[in-house]
Amino acid sequence: MSQNNNEEHNYQGSNGNHNGRAKRRFNTLVVDGTRYRTLLTEKYKKRMKYEPGNWGKIQSEFPGTVVSVDVSEGDYIKKGDRLYIYDAMKMKNRAYSPVEGQVKEVRIKENDIIRKGQFLFLID
Repeated sequence: MSQNNNEEHNYQGSNGNHNGRAKRRFNTLVVDGTRYRTLLTEKYKKRMKYEPGNWGKIQSEFPGTVVSVDVSEGDYIKKGDRLYIYDAMKMKNRAYSPVEGQVKEVRIKENDIIRKGQFLFLID
């Protein structure tokens, strides 16, 4: 899907007058080769932009406290290897690698408090 912003068109009545209406800014969206003209809502304009996933950039899924870190920078790990254990809501949780590769960055250590969505590991 591609988008051309701020394509300007006059919004005119049947007799060609503006009838007291201001110009409207239409946006053109192209979806599967078909062009659509539309008005975008403020909510849509302020939305979080899509970023393709980077499976090697590991982020926390829940807030909690790190109990142990099972990998170090430079380690080669396989998909499914345990990365760390953390305590969340009085439960010990284990986080496993979704990818195989070398650990490039470790941004946590034992007893760190992590928040949801925090960047923890980079695996390449």
